[in-house]
Amino acid sequence: MTKPHNQSDQHSNTHDQNFVCSDTHPLRYDIVCPGIPINWPEDLHTFFVSFPWARYHDGPDGLPFTVDITVPRLPRARSKSCTGFTIREDYPCEECGEIYVHIYRLIDIARNPKAHTNYHYLGLAHMRDMIKKHVDQINQLKLQVCNDSRKYVHALTQLDDFNRLLMAISHNDIPCIHQIIDVALRNGASVREVVNKLEDALEGVYHPHRYGADDLDMATLIYRLGGHQLLFALNQKLCLPSLCTL
Repeated sequence: MTKPHNQSDQHSNTHDQNFVCSDTHPLRYDIVCPGIPINWPEDLHTFFVSFPWARYHDGPDGLPFTVDITVPRLPRARSKSCTGFTIREDYPCEECGEIYVHIYRLIDIARNPKAHTNYHYLGLAHMRDMIKKHVDQINQLKLQVCNDSRKYVHALTQLDDFNRLLMAISHNDIPCIHQIIDVALRNGASVREVVNKLEDALEGVYHPHRYGADDLDMATLIYRLGGHQLLFALNQKLCLPSLCTL
């Protein structure tokens, strides 16, 4: 005689059958993976000029995803490991979902690039700014070199003038040399002008006068009483010291 099954056994069998049916039902893998959208911030340069395209390759330092620019306004990224399918509608696959971390890192580099950042990690806009900065530095250095060259030439010219002065004093017996140098320096003459005066005195073009203390006192008195016109007239007529000599 067969023992009838109770109600609990029937419920257990029904549950087992449903469980088996649900396990044997295949999951859908025919949904195309849409990838992920690249929401590039508006406060940066456009995506095409700030994205590091130099890393868009399959090398060791390449990006782990590809970029779809079929719609330029809405670029999308897809993982290089993506199979092309996903199990949920309008959701990326697991591999594409991991790309968000890389996108956020690229955005952070584009917003705050460090001074030592390799140019491979920068976009065209940043490299353009770097080139402009280097060009400005080159122009500034060129200007500095020009200014330094002028200073060096001026310094060399002064050294040459001093050398000429020493040679003129040491190799020639110049009459009234003390008076010539004293008058020239009091009139604000440069070293070159002093040397030219000495050379004129040697060649006989310039004839310095030997004025004593009495001559200088008389010329000073005449200048105080009659002014520079009277002193000039007496200088031409009586060879008294001129105003430049005083």
